[in-house]
Amino acid sequence: LGMSLMFSATGVLMLRYLVDYAGIAAALAGLLIGLAKFYDALVDPLIGAASDRTQSRWGRRRPYLLWGGLLSAVSFVMIFHLDGVSPSMKVAAALVVLLLNASGYALFNVPYLAMPGEMTDDYHERTRLMSFRVAAVAAGQLFASSVGPLLIIWFGGGAGGHQRAAWLLAAIILAASVACFFGTRDAPAKRVPHAAFGLRAQVRAAFSNQPFMLLLGVKLTYLLGLSIFMAVLPFLFTWVMKVSYQYLSLYFLLQASVMLLSQPAWVAITRRLGKKRAYILGSLVTSLSLCSWLLAGAAEPAWAIMLRGAIYGFGGGGLMLIGQSMLPDVMEHDARLTGTRREGVLAGVYTTVEKLSFSI
Repeated sequence: LGMSLMFSATGVLMLRYLVDYAGIAAALAGLLIGLAKFYDALVDPLIGAASDRTQSRWGRRRPYLLWGGLLSAVSFVMIFHLDGVSPSMKVAAALVVLLLNASGYALFNVPYLAMPGEMTDDYHERTRLMSFRVAAVAAGQLFASSVGPLLIIWFGGGAGGHQRAAWLLAAIILAASVACFFGTRDAPAKRVPHAAFGLRAQVRAAFSNQPFMLLLGVKLTYLLGLSIFMAVLPFLFTWVMKVSYQYLSLYFLLQASVMLLSQPAWVAITRRLGKKRAYILGSLVTSLSLCSWLLAGAAEPAWAIMLRGAIYGFGGGGLMLIGQSMLPDVMEHDARLTGTRREGVLAGVYTTVEKLSFSI
């Protein structure tokens, strides 16, 4: 919930704040955000490998939840206080703060993604486990994209409204991270020796895992399409369909709501069809929703816009759930092949592909 809230809030609110209130040129602000994402992609495998080697009284992964959550919350607040930095230092300060935020996100997210592979060995239980994560991701997206802009207005708008909203959102990010840390204290975890060979050799070995590579390929193509769709959607609404952002907000509201509510249905569908067939079904539903935008025009009725949001929310909820639940499956396959538990490295490579998709 906390990381989804932060990821969505920065995606929706950050660029406009940097340009309109911090006074950074749009192209330069976009470049800074792109550099931070590229840096995030590079450090993910390093953090994953570090969590594989970590030995502490809190386990291999859990310390990263605490420190990653703290750094994420602090840096999130700092992003929305850049308007007070002197003009000569503003660009450098923005880059540092964005890198800190990317580091906090990676510190939390990579070990967190590795944990389900240790919690259960049951094929279907992993799907049920990940359904709660996807529901929380949808809830975070819903709150950030729908409530976040309203909070800024409620707090007076402008730079001050952004700053006060950032404090409230950061408190939720930190509270969710701390709750995750304490809530997983009794969760099953594997205590095994880490791989004796180096990170580069481990990454090469990960790429020899055929099911893992297939999963990466599917994720790359899906997220490439999703990122392009999300980038052009505001222009489609305003320039082609001639409707206000109110309709865009309603679209996201319905999409995220259906994604959240669809999780029990997708758990049942996956148990009946298997993960591969269920994923193909989710892909077909999502593709149908996306292709239907080719028929959109200036006279588009509101119900057609909302229907597309509902269909995409249902299909996208299945894709996210099944993709996430397949990750611990390929981790288990890797452990059987190699005799080594390196969930962190695999999670790091997995999230690297995610960051590169959006960068491209």
